[in-house]
Amino acid sequence: MALAKIRNFIDNSLKTVSTPLDRTVNLEPEIGIRIMHSPNDKTLNVTVLGARHLPQNFGFTRVNSYVVKVKLIPGKDKFETTSRNESWPQWNEEFVFPLRKETKQKFGKSKVVEEEINGSRFIVATLYAILEDKPLIATEKKESEKTSPTKEAPKKGGKKKEGQSTSSDNQESTKNKLLSQFFGKNSDKLAESTATERRAYDKRRTVGATTIPLDPKNFVCKPPKSKHASDVSTGDLWKPLRPIASGISGAEERKENKKGQVELSLCLSKGEKDEDSGGQLILSLNRLRCSLQTMHEHEGLKGQMYLKMSVVESGRITHFWKSDRFTPTVSMKFSPEMARVVADNPYKGALNDVSFVIKFVSKNKMGKKTPVGHFVIGPDVGGAYGEQWKQALVKPGQQITKWQAFE
Repeated sequence: MALAKIRNFIDNSLKTVSTPLDRTVNLEPEIGIRIMHSPNDKTLNVTVLGARHLPQNFGFTRVNSYVVKVKLIPGKDKFETTSRNESWPQWNEEFVFPLRKETKQKFGKSKVVEEEINGSRFIVATLYAILEDKPLIATEKKESEKTSPTKEAPKKGGKKKEGQSTSSDNQESTKNKLLSQFFGKNSDKLAESTATERRAYDKRRTVGATTIPLDPKNFVCKPPKSKHASDVSTGDLWKPLRPIASGISGAEERKENKKGQVELSLCLSKGEKDEDSGGQLILSLNRLRCSLQTMHEHEGLKGQMYLKMSVVESGRITHFWKSDRFTPTVSMKFSPEMARVVADNPYKGALNDVSFVIKFVSKNKMGKKTPVGHFVIGPDVGGAYGEQWKQALVKPGQQITKWQAFE
């Protein structure tokens, strides 16, 4: 009898435990979101509940904390949570998106338009991991060891005279005063603050994002604490964080690519003197989007990336532009006025032997360059690369903008 009771107890306990274990077999990163729509207040309240199953390391670097950015699309409003140093962070932070838009009309008048929720609008939540400064494996010497010989260097050259040191200090102080008068008193503080913000963004890595359509069918619950009887909520939604590969979906020619894509604009400027010739053929770079897989690979190698665009004429490079090196990322913007290359077009048929070569390169700390991908835009190239070239020549003065994938 005693053995039978023990067996029944073990069987019943296994049955009750098996159900939650089945749900947590796939430990994918997830994020909890709750959305409430208030028709009376004309607002959309988005609550970031928390996240779970988050990665603790990126390559050889440990994650310090996590941050979630929430954005309403289409729209410019976006909010960001506080950072949490937990693998299962809980925020419970609420953000309010107004559904009233002020539009300007003629004669200085403005009109307030009330926006409605529908299936064409989305809430996008992106989760970022903020990395620590020190890697898990120490591969470099300490900075103190590197800087110690430089501190002892003045001793070898002999002592300086006291008058010289004081005069140089006075000159530097007067220069700083003059600079502060011309450029403002807080110029140093502003430079430090921008530098610290830049360092903070450089440490960010995208874990993934989730998209929730604002379909009225999804608002099926009544919020527990509501001001108005017409308020509706989606309830607690736990959505998986999908990797951001390119951010492009839809058409077949814009299929996601593991190596990455760049958004390029090609424009043939019109010639002033000769109607048969154009002035210049300008290729400018707008954005880069890379796969999360490629980012992780180069993050583990502690490599830095850069892009290079070259003008090749009759087999030789006549002009090129190269970006500054940047840490592996999934998305990056460039200034088209600066990130550009130009091919001259003095007479008709001058562009028959000209092409553009775009390269995506990784460079590690030892200086070794590894090509990630490349492609060519020119007259003898097929596919989407050749189509952009042909459209730019047919339509002078127009910007032909396309996303091109690396091969």
